[in-house]
Amino acid sequence: MLEPFDPVVVAPWRIGAGSRGALLLHGFAGTPPELRRLGEHLAASGWRCHAPALPGHAATPEALERTTWRDWVAGAQRALDELAAECDVTVVAGQSMGATMALHLAATDLRVAAVASLAAPVRLAGFLLRLLPALKHVARWHRPGDDVDLWNQDAVEELYSYGLRSTRAINELNRFCAHVRDELAQVRCPVLVLHGGRDRTVDPACADEIARRLVCSTSVERHVFPRSGHALSVDVDRERVNMLVEAWFERFTAAAHAAAATAEAAAV
Repeated sequence: MLEPFDPVVVAPWRIGAGSRGALLLHGFAGTPPELRRLGEHLAASGWRCHAPALPGHAATPEALERTTWRDWVAGAQRALDELAAECDVTVVAGQSMGATMALHLAATDLRVAAVASLAAPVRLAGFLLRLLPALKHVARWHRPGDDVDLWNQDAVEELYSYGLRSTRAINELNRFCAHVRDELAQVRCPVLVLHGGRDRTVDPACADEIARRLVCSTSVERHVFPRSGHALSVDVDRERVNMLVEAWFERFTAAAHAAAATAEAAAV
């Protein structure tokens, strides 16, 4: 079995201050550091950023194996509740499964003012997926390949992800994607959909499907980065991604933030 992560390196983090909150959610088998660059960018513009570790993550593969997709949702909801209690307006950004989770929160919690979705899966690819319900009982572990789809190969050093994933957990991810896929029509807040053209983990066609299913969202914008791989937050286009996310959040929260500030001043 692989050695566990250094708990200090993969710990949840909080940076920034102010009354606007951004919840940043990592991907399946991932950890909070993968969104640190985006958090630092947002914090420099006045955002209070929280990046939790979802249940079963940032620990050991066995810890993830013991959780379900409902556990991951409960962890994300707790993090949103904590951040929303400290802020006047709250947005959510996520990478990979974290982006799918951001869409779920937007579908079920009206406090989410805007979403930035980075490489969200709403369906998984591969013929083995059809066998997952049975496979989880006979093959406990899956080891991802060493092939990295990042344009900037050195950026993989910024990712701390389990090198071993249980087939049970992968089956839970597949179930979660199906659940959120059916929820997308409930999302009403603005959604920024970003995806890497080189992504070999999540089919870029997912970005098209998400945009197509967001029929009630007040605004949807989609961008594909031809050079980037799956981990948009660390790959070659990361600075452009950061700027797009910041601009999206500013665009749809400025009025609410100003109104809250005016109300606070009047109450003094």
